[in-house]
Amino acid sequence: MKILVTGASGFIGSHLCAALAARGDEVRAMYRRRTPPPELEALAMRGRAGDAKSVHRVELFRGDLADAARVAEAIMGVDAVIHSAALASDWGSLELFIEQNYDATVLLLEAAREAGARRFLYISSAQVHGYGNHVDTTERGPYYPLKYHYQVTKAMGEEYVLAQNSSSFRTTAIRPCNVYGPGDYTSTYTMLDAVMSGAFGYLGPGLALTCPVYIDDLCAGVLAALGCDDSSGEAIILTDGQKVRWKDYAAAFYKAVGSRRRPLSLPRPIAYAAAWALTGAAKAARSEKRPLLTMYVVEQGSRNFHFSNGKARSLLGFEPRIFFEEGVARTADAYIKGKAALGAPGEEEA
Repeated sequence: MKILVTGASGFIGSHLCAALAARGDEVRAMYRRRTPPPELEALAMRGRAGDAKSVHRVELFRGDLADAARVAEAIMGVDAVIHSAALASDWGSLELFIEQNYDATVLLLEAAREAGARRFLYISSAQVHGYGNHVDTTERGPYYPLKYHYQVTKAMGEEYVLAQNSSSFRTTAIRPCNVYGPGDYTSTYTMLDAVMSGAFGYLGPGLALTCPVYIDDLCAGVLAALGCDDSSGEAIILTDGQKVRWKDYAAAFYKAVGSRRRPLSLPRPIAYAAAWALTGAAKAARSEKRPLLTMYVVEQGSRNFHFSNGKARSLLGFEPRIFFEEGVARTADAYIKGKAALGAPGEEEA
């Protein structure tokens, strides 16, 4: 297949490009940055060089999803679209989130359908379920009120995409849970930075559940959905399914870097008060930079946020292979090697 992947310079998008290319698909990797990340550029170079292990072709395509002409060019000749690009943040104006997470999705989907693409796979998020008591939550619910711009606009995009499903233009929404793995500079590596300084931990007793999914498992699930006609018109949660407490997740991070420190425990009332005060001050100052602690982060860390992968297993044959202890160890190893290559100090030197 010839597949357009948006958000190709991001963590999920770049790994999807590599996974598709590895199985022999022709990939058009769309990104917005001034220059592509080295990993993505290297992937394209291997294809151009005719690497024996890389008989695929990866085409780098720079463009903005708000540019209709550029989107039309990106979509030409592709069989399928994996829309991974999004504003994934807990800070920013509602208008900006709508523009990047909803308007861009509508423009891209309409262009894809007009150009004759047959499949459109939307990378949504488990965040569309809202924050509440999620334990073994399925695609049927429960659903809680959506309080944050990211949640709201991802839900808007998902609803639109699934409503466009037809026999000639099949659409699917994938709801990843907390994706982590090597190269995740936005989230996982930020946690590891905090671990190195002894400033990473959990809220309260750390008993709230989280829902990790290793990046390789996520990619396997996405590729399975792409080739499964039964996934048409469906929303599918992808997670490893394990019930992982934040206390244990944090401990795995410290262990993975060989730290003798113990995770911090921040009382919930203090966390809520700090997030409320910091967020209020940042809004009053009209700051474009997110505060150190937000209510979004506090809510996710203090409430059960665990989801079932039963539908993915039965519909896609999805079988996660990397669980959090091994996944965190792999991620920490890549993180440490990256720091060493840059000459950064180790944990004991920090």
